[in-house]
Amino acid sequence: MPGARSSKRFPPTLLLAAADTLRQLGPRRFSLTAVAETAGVSRGTVHNAFGTRDAALTATLDHLSAAFIETMAAEVNKLATLAEQVAAAAVLISAHRRGSTAEPRTIDQSALVLLLDHGGDDLVQRSVAQWIPLVRAAQRRGEIAETVDAGRAGEWIVRMLFSFELLPPMRVNLDNPRAVRRFVSDHIINGLTGGTCDSP
Repeated sequence: MPGARSSKRFPPTLLLAAADTLRQLGPRRFSLTAVAETAGVSRGTVHNAFGTRDAALTATLDHLSAAFIETMAAEVNKLATLAEQVAAAAVLISAHRRGSTAEPRTIDQSALVLLLDHGGDDLVQRSVAQWIPLVRAAQRRGEIAETVDAGRAGEWIVRMLFSFELLPPMRVNLDNPRAVRRFVSDHIINGLTGGTCDSP
């Protein structure tokens, strides 16, 4: 998703309708007519805003990707340590599994899957870029080793976090926020010490 199009403004109500349409129908069935029906406006209104179907799909995926990054940032930036930040991100990604509508910050499962399937490289790069300064801040605090490569650590964190979406529960109860937080907190820093872990 090139950065050039992200500067173009689209009506927020139409972007939300397009995102809902994409989650409901998937990319193959996504259409300007379907977006118009979801938004309760004419197809001409949607066409005037987005242009083509492909442009609407591209704008929608970019919107979902930006929303994902912003939601994650709002959650992690208020925490003091890298362990807490990564744990909070894992809880956020796992939250949809509880099926609760009482948590407005929950990231929609199908939205993340759509992004990974249709804009995965861009989303991963943007997500890694989000974590690199947090890793460096943790190094300055002495929380992790100075020898750790921040870019590689950021990528490792992102791959680990996305696994909460893509892999089924095993030894950790993904329906329990406290269990998810503890699971991540117990292991995240050990994985960034720059050393090796002994086999059990």
